[in-house]
Amino acid sequence: MTQILLIEDDAANVEFFTDVLEGAGYAVMVERDGLSGRDRALLTPVDLIILDIQLPRLRGDDVCRALRAHGIVTPIIALSADALPHQIEAGMTAGFDRYLTKPITPSALRDAVAGFISASVPNDDEDLATPSLGIA
Repeated sequence: MTQILLIEDDAANVEFFTDVLEGAGYAVMVERDGLSGRDRALLTPVDLIILDIQLPRLRGDDVCRALRAHGIVTPIIALSADALPHQIEAGMTAGFDRYLTKPITPSALRDAVAGFISASVPNDDEDLATPSLGIA
């Protein structure tokens, strides 16, 4: 089963994202602050990381930089209420593979996740597909 690590501190968002993702057939692990999320991501192999930017104890962009510095290549989707161009650019520079803005619809979340999950499964024509970078 596909494993997703959700790093999000807002209880309502955790419930929403977990319901949507588990409803789509994914297994979801949750961490509620940046330090715990970083540590879990370093110790537990997952297929995808969904990471809020505004987190207690360690900002999401700092978590992403730390993971990339440790050689973690797992796709990381940023979630943020901040959608100004310079904020999105800063997030992508930190190493995120995709930057999604909140609020997000269930279908947009499922589509973003499915794009990365299906891209990580080899098909007949390619050894390994690479997800495109994108901004939603």
